[in-house]
Amino acid sequence: MTRRAWSVSVFARHEGAILLVHHTRLATWLPVGGEVMAGETPLEAARRELREETGLDGRFVPGLGVDGTPDGLLGYEEHPAGSKGLHLNFAFVVDVVGRAVNPNHEFVDFRWVPPDEALGALQCPQNVRELMAMARAAGTASASPLRVLALRWLEAFNGRDLETLLGLYDADAVHVSPKLRDREPETNGEIRGVPALRAWWQGAMERLPGLRYEPLHITCDPGVTGRAMMEYLRTVPGEADLVVAEVLVVTDGRIVRSCVFHG
Repeated sequence: MTRRAWSVSVFARHEGAILLVHHTRLATWLPVGGEVMAGETPLEAARRELREETGLDGRFVPGLGVDGTPDGLLGYEEHPAGSKGLHLNFAFVVDVVGRAVNPNHEFVDFRWVPPDEALGALQCPQNVRELMAMARAAGTASASPLRVLALRWLEAFNGRDLETLLGLYDADAVHVSPKLRDREPETNGEIRGVPALRAWWQGAMERLPGLRYEPLHITCDPGVTGRAMMEYLRTVPGEADLVVAEVLVVTDGRIVRSCVFHG
């Protein structure tokens, strides 16, 4: 049976930049972190790992979840950890006071990823890029419900979680896309309603199993009718990458219209 262990990852943030370390054993860029020790809470483990691996300390961002959620908790995910088996991982974000890092034996190189750097090209696992996007926004004015919805949209699409994706939409939502117009000319590039959305995305996921949307920028315009503009890199093995902008029009927390624009 594959070994399983509770673990934490810590996205240290300073003036919008996020710390990544080049992990010696796994040979990739990751946040600092490690396994939870017996008797520790995940937050206690996150504080310890941050201090042991970097010498840094800071303020774990409060107010990111419901009452009782530990400060700084971004989310939970599971990932393979090489010879250590499967890590059942709690991801945290912490604001630190400086960028002086004291590396330990687990990494020899580190970098602070600036807030304006696109995340799609980073040589790290996809879940790290997605959590970095969340860490950039966590606890800031940019962490609006619209931004959270856009991040959930990207996470659900890339995770092939069709039910969660469709659950973000109003039952009578309209979707407009040039790819839709090209493949199904009779629609004139526009479909309406959750059943039509399901058929369109399920077909795309089956036809292009390697299709991914790498987030670049998210811009939000709150209001009675809110708008979230997602800029992402459309990547498909064997095809040229394509920069795409997609606008989500949101009313009462549900997407009522989505419009795709290709560069």
